[in-house]
Amino acid sequence: MSNQITSPNERARKKVFIINGGAGRIICALPAFEKYALKNGADSFYIFSQSGLDFFLGTEFQDIAFDPGHKGLFKNIIKPNDLVNLEPYQTHGYYNQEKSLTEAFDKLINETDDHKDLKKPKIVLQKTEEIRARNIILEVEKQQKKKFTVVIQPFGRNAESHEGGHVVDETSRSLSTDDYFYISKELRKKYNVISMTEVRFDNDENMYVDTNLRHWAGIIEQADYFVGIDSCGQHMAYVANKPGSVIIGSTFAENISYPKHFNIVEKPNTPKEYAPIRIDCLDGPFADRKNDTCMDFTEQELKDLTKNILKDIAKKVEQTGEPKGKKKKLLTSSDGAYQIAPGGKMKLPEQHEADAQKKLLERARGAVGFDDVFKTPMALEKPVKKSIDKVLESNNINS
Repeated sequence: MSNQITSPNERARKKVFIINGGAGRIICALPAFEKYALKNGADSFYIFSQSGLDFFLGTEFQDIAFDPGHKGLFKNIIKPNDLVNLEPYQTHGYYNQEKSLTEAFDKLINETDDHKDLKKPKIVLQKTEEIRARNIILEVEKQQKKKFTVVIQPFGRNAESHEGGHVVDETSRSLSTDDYFYISKELRKKYNVISMTEVRFDNDENMYVDTNLRHWAGIIEQADYFVGIDSCGQHMAYVANKPGSVIIGSTFAENISYPKHFNIVEKPNTPKEYAPIRIDCLDGPFADRKNDTCMDFTEQELKDLTKNILKDIAKKVEQTGEPKGKKKKLLTSSDGAYQIAPGGKMKLPEQHEADAQKKLLERARGAVGFDDVFKTPMALEKPVKKSIDKVLESNNINS
């Protein structure tokens, strides 16, 4: 038996999870962080995000997430605790196509292979971000004059622009410039098209928006459909529950996308080899060379790919009769809307009145005389004010 007495000033060390990489990786890690917080408490860990805090803002992790610019990060946060490096690409399940990126993060953070309880990631946008995104949709509808809007992301973060307008991605995850233009032209025949890219072409007829990734999350949420590649846009579309098509080259859908949610499109009859990303060895560049043509489509393949996407849009968006998932117009004070309480929804006066009547009915429901006044469901929706007042009065309920 130990005779050592623990000082009351001593405490169990917390975990400091260090995460880096693009926005897609951050979004994919959120469900595992949420799971850890539920099991261990939100005060049991910190997050050191070397990629910034964009997608922690507004979430439950906002106050425990830090970026490299935080003064005293090492001295006050890291040094007294246990640093845990999160590199999902180095997990056995990931590089053997047995786990998705989200599941690989769960393995590292929660040390489990049971991923059934993982929730969907959440991106929390401010009202102003939602309104700005909605204004972009209204603007593209005004310019291109179509009913439905598609966001297309043709290039990943490894794509480089070269002289003559050619875009080349050594990891074979991005479309070529010509293929991007062809798909865009076919999409514009029926839909408004917004291009999610940092590469701008003078002759590109898609709407170009120069903005940040949070704004893009809002735009994708307000659009009707997403077309993309292995990059962050598809993760934003998944969070927003948007239908979409993801064109995959050298990577594997099981790892980087959501095959049960998206229409996955790949070059037919083209074998590919997993490139050991973030595992420093010669096998990586060798795999990149073998996969070099994974996104090189023949003319017929490109036509078939585009028809596949158009068919999916028609099925998942057009056949609903209304833009799928499109949000109602966000009301502002200029519309005459107001909030009942701070943080409440902006509603018109008649909407607040309807809410008040509904609450009043709920209070009266089950009271003596209620059923005599409201014989049918139709009558319930159109109450007679004089009669409801009698029911309330007879049961000593104040309106």
